[in-house]
Amino acid sequence: MSKTDAPAKDAPKAEAPTDDDPATTAPEDPTAEAEPKADDKPKADEAEGRAWRGVPVKTWLVRATVAVALVGSAVTAGLQWHQAGQAGQRDRERQEVRASAAEFGRALLSYDHTKLQDARHRVLALASDDFAKTYDEAFTGGLEGVITKLKADATADVQAVYLEKVEDGTAKAVVVMDSEVHSTAGTRRVRGSYLDMRLVRRGGAWKVTDVTSVGAANESMTDPEGKQQKPGEDVPAPEKSP
Repeated sequence: MSKTDAPAKDAPKAEAPTDDDPATTAPEDPTAEAEPKADDKPKADEAEGRAWRGVPVKTWLVRATVAVALVGSAVTAGLQWHQAGQAGQRDRERQEVRASAAEFGRALLSYDHTKLQDARHRVLALASDDFAKTYDEAFTGGLEGVITKLKADATADVQAVYLEKVEDGTAKAVVVMDSEVHSTAGTRRVRGSYLDMRLVRRGGAWKVTDVTSVGAANESMTDPEGKQQKPGEDVPAPEKSP
């Protein structure tokens, strides 16, 4: 027997791997457990969608509500300011009309026979151009001569001013006056006389365009000796012809 024929030593047999051998167990996918189950994924997506939708909607609603409130407050404040401004302007305008009407009434019924030109100029300054011409014609055409002849002096006080209308640069006013005239013919007292006036705005001032005397509540007349007379009886009526 040759050396090559010597029986070889038995080689160790390879053992079959077992399930418990960690070296032979296949590694598990680390992402396998992280993935949700098929049944749970729609529910998770739905909840997440609600969460994302809920936060922005609530924030937007709050911001929108605040914005609307701020805009509403600003609009309300603006309207109130505008209305207050208009009301203030109307009040100032009415006060100006009252003042102009009262001043004209005093100028018209107050005069001094020694300073008639001063009285005339006061009236003309408060009248419109057309009415100033009408008054000037009446004053120089006869009123001035009568006042001078009787040496009449008059005073007047304003008792009240009533406004009928003030709009579009025009106004209507009624001025209630008390006046008293002293002359060589006696003393004439008028209480509660009414002057119906029309006014128009010219530039920054109110001018009288027309005035009408519409009667008085009480009127009395005394002669130079203090005897009571009826108004109009100071001038004797002409005698009838035979």
